[in-house]
Amino acid sequence: MNRGSLQFTGVEGTWKISNYSQHPECVGVKFEIKNQNENTYRLHSRVVNSLNCTLEHHPTNNQWKVSPVMSTRMAGPPEAMNKENVVNQLISGIQSLEIQGQQQLVIETNNGEQVRLERFAEAAPSPVTQNIFS
Repeated sequence: MNRGSLQFTGVEGTWKISNYSQHPECVGVKFEIKNQNENTYRLHSRVVNSLNCTLEHHPTNNQWKVSPVMSTRMAGPPEAMNKENVVNQLISGIQSLEIQGQQQLVIETNNGEQVRLERFAEAAPSPVTQNIFS
């Protein structure tokens, strides 16, 4: 059985933070961005809670408008909750997204931070090749 690799272009896809110099504890946090319709995307991330928002792209000035971030309300260890707060602030402050070479995404926030993400694909599960019911 051959499994093809996923092909994404633009901001759509699964990303993980590879460089966040102000908050190195956030390296590895994953973001999933899915296209909803023309110039509108859905962003999802999870630290302790699920964080979701809508991103609207304005191509005339290449700016992004972020809806308020919605979150589930579970509690976790203080260090994880602090990390989640940083990620929530990062998402809320998105001003621009720039694709570099289809494999990197640079987020610039409204307070001048730059965060680098790399495209990430979950490995497909291995095929079942034996009878699991015997």
